[in-house]
Amino acid sequence: MEPSKPDLGMVDNLAAADKQTTGVESEIPEPLKPLSLAEKRVWDYVAKALLDYGLIHRTDAMLMHVIVKTFVQWVDAEAALEKHVEENDGSFMTKTPNGYQQPHQAYYVARNLKRELLQMLPEACLTIPSFAKVKQAMREPQQPDMFDPLVAFVSNKPQAPQPPKLVSSR
Repeated sequence: MEPSKPDLGMVDNLAAADKQTTGVESEIPEPLKPLSLAEKRVWDYVAKALLDYGLIHRTDAMLMHVIVKTFVQWVDAEAALEKHVEENDGSFMTKTPNGYQQPHQAYYVARNLKRELLQMLPEACLTIPSFAKVKQAMREPQQPDMFDPLVAFVSNKPQAPQPPKLVSSR
């Protein structure tokens, strides 16, 4: 199933202006190692979306690779869990060899991968709140550094001429 691009309306009109506010050229990084077909599709989709808003750089390859790989693993784990649920009358519980009921192992795998994704996605501006926060910060003027007045004072102060160096005759 190919992901669809959401209709962002007015936000799309701001994308070109947003690219110019960063001052850093946005480019899609090359994957660090070969990707499967599913991973390549996710990589292309996410990288294109981030490129459209100027939020990707060539140094993002490691984070992108981890996110893409984790996402594809999570989708596979969810599919395995859904298959188990269908085969067990809508329950994700399974019986151990000792006769105890417990959640299927795919439940734990899917849960842990989802938790990892939810921690990584904001770092790559792949959640709505993190995207909005970064775009707002890019539009606002940067907060002045607390040392700016001191630097301005020192740079405007006339410099005293340096005394000549004495050469030893020995």
